Amino acid sequence: MKDNKITAFFIVGILLRITIVLVSLYMIDWYINSHIVSFGSIVGVAFFGFIALFAVLFPLIKRLFVKMWKNKAGKVVLAALGVLAAAFVVFVGAAFVMMGYGAGVMPEKDATVVVLGCQVRGNEPSLMLKTRLDTAYSYLCENPDAKCILSGGKGSGENISEAQCMYDYLTEKGISADRLYKEDRSVNTEENIKFSEEIIAAEGLNADLAIVTDWYHEMRASIIAKKQGYSSGAVSSPVPHFLEANLVTREIFALGNEIFFSPTWRSASGA
Repeated sequence: MKDNKITAFFIVGILLRITIVLVSLYMIDWYINSHIVSFGSIVGVAFFGFIALFAVLFPLIKRLFVKMWKNKAGKVVLAALGVLAAAFVVFVGAAFVMMGYGAGVMPEKDATVVVLGCQVRGNEPSLMLKTRLDTAYSYLCENPDAKCILSGGKGSGENISEAQCMYDYLTEKGISADRLYKEDRSVNTEENIKFSEEIIAAEGLNADLAIVTDWYHEMRASIIAKKQGYSSGAVSSPVPHFLEANLVTREIFALGNEIFFSPTWRSASGA
């Protein structure tokens, strides 16, 4: 009976390790298929590569851990590694919960729409920017009284500003030009909100915001808006599946940086 239990545990362990390796390889393939070398893809490939290697070498690692546990220094190291691993899991889980929550916050009625810019290829919107614009178009059609700020400056390799590209796209689709305001100086999310604030004040627009961006980005955008004194809701655009793992991984760390290391956020929260 005891031998049967040992055999069953051994088989379950093997199957679990194989499953972990296969899931890790799937995730690595997902990052690679984004065809983008960035912080998100590098971290993702490295992390899941480590997980796969850990699963393959687990019997050797287990023996090493048992040896280390037999002395005081080894126990301290293992305890520290355990705490760090647990903290990382909690951090990633909390980030996912926050991102999901941020994407689900409904904007107030007749809120001012702020479309956050993204890359322009020459004169045309990139795939990511086009999904945001299509989302903004649908929202503006459903809310005919809403005004809209198009926020994004001109970056490297762009013939026109992101704001101008968005303006051209939406007016060509039939959105009236008198509903659109161009903010063409910003280069990041914080500046998107800050410079849009100037337009809101100058034009007397509703100070409640409806932020159009990718679902995972909504939470960080709302935090930035809040620290600048604005309440906001989410008008989330879909993300192409092949890019999602890469971009969400990058956003997890960007969100953590915004919460823990942004001086303006600490100031707004009273720290």
